[in-house]
Amino acid sequence: MFRRLHRAVQDYFGFSVSEARGFVVLMGIVVLALLAPFALDLWPTHSSEPSLADRRQLDSLLAGMEIKAAEARPERRYANRDAEPKEDEAPDVPPARLFAFNPNQISSEQWQALGLPRWLAERILKYRAKGGQFRKKEDLLRIYDFPEESYQRLEPYIQLPDGKAARADNPPLAESGPAFETPAPSTPNPKPASKTAFTFDLNTADTSELKRVYGIGSKISARIVKKREEFGGFHDLNQVREVWGLDSVVVDELFKHATLRNPQLRRLNVNSATFEQLRHPYLKFHVARAIVAYRQQHGPFGSPNDLLNVKVLDVKTLEKLMPYLEF
Repeated sequence: MFRRLHRAVQDYFGFSVSEARGFVVLMGIVVLALLAPFALDLWPTHSSEPSLADRRQLDSLLAGMEIKAAEARPERRYANRDAEPKEDEAPDVPPARLFAFNPNQISSEQWQALGLPRWLAERILKYRAKGGQFRKKEDLLRIYDFPEESYQRLEPYIQLPDGKAARADNPPLAESGPAFETPAPSTPNPKPASKTAFTFDLNTADTSELKRVYGIGSKISARIVKKREEFGGFHDLNQVREVWGLDSVVVDELFKHATLRNPQLRRLNVNSATFEQLRHPYLKFHVARAIVAYRQQHGPFGSPNDLLNVKVLDVKTLEKLMPYLEF
């Protein structure tokens, strides 16, 4: 057959014997090169399954990508704990200009000049419009979502009627504007004397018992009960400070009557709880999702230290959550 093909090529093209032989060999190589991809597709392959360690590493990378995507999405902000969520506002915070100020008097523009975003400045003004007052520097942290780092930066410049002024070792900037004078403290209305002393368990008290405390009305008592339900019970009296709109003076009055007798907390089993069941005021959305993803990839958690392997869960958050967790 090869001789016939060789002779046909030689007669058709007028090639010499050696030219015809070379042409036939070259055409054979071209045909093999064209058929090679199809032959490789039909060739059986024997690929080994990835190891368990490789699969876990791949799952961890995918979970990390999901967590970063969740963190990149803007969160809705709330005017207060009882209000409906509003659309995010552009941060557009101007450069901070620090000066001594009274948080009970300055305007929204002055708060923004101190470096706070507009939505937070308006939230503070709404708090004051509803009768809220700042009697201690730490009361600024009672404003929902007030950043701890902003408080640490502003704390030396806060002036209140009790005479606390800005520290001399960190004076206000001269070009930042005049300091705001504080008025002479007005004499508060005297509290009605209690005829009888009373105490109650903060984890079982209803709104009627809470309203017996001077300064607590229907709205505040309802917020305390709601916060207690969100937490799954109070394990520390100081947690009541996290109730929005609760004045520090009222908190001190509440502490005179409130107790915690063997608190029965609603606990979360981190090894069996679903994502929805893990939702807690101390546990952000993306952190709860990361805990579930890590548990699915690496198995159950054996101790609180194992939870720290979830990179988005910090030690401070874990310490606040510990009374509510079980394994």
